Amino acid sequence: MRVTVRDHALSYAPGSEWIADVMEPATEAQLGLYVRSVERGVYLNVRSQEAGDHALTREGMTALLRAQAWASAPFDEWSEAAGDLAIAGGTFETTGMSGEVVLEIFVTDGRAVANLAGPGERTAIAAVTASARALARTLRFG
Repeated sequence: MRVTVRDHALSYAPGSEWIADVMEPATEAQLGLYVRSVERGVYLNVRSQEAGDHALTREGMTALLRAQAWASAPFDEWSEAAGDLAIAGGTFETTGMSGEVVLEIFVTDGRAVANLAGPGERTAIAAVTASARALARTLRFG
């Protein structure tokens, strides 16, 4: 089953590990969807995003990841190619968030960019990172 993120021109296949929250249409149009890890309860915001000056390539997504204004550089940075997708992700330290960290993932098909991001306790984020990476591989644009 595919879930469409209306107004963001993308869809994803949540599998059995992620479920989408029901949102008001106006909120979804502005923010995208929130998906929740069934196992850990961690939320990720799934939405389209502008690339700015970053190339729509694996290297460009890595540069976009590194440009995020969190409290640290990503401490577990990774990137991969999955079919026609280029994906980069990592986890960042935060300030003022009760010790939580933030997982950020950027995905492009060479035409558009999607962002999956969410905070959580370090152990919870570490536990969901593999399934979040798998979720990112299911993104489709258009």
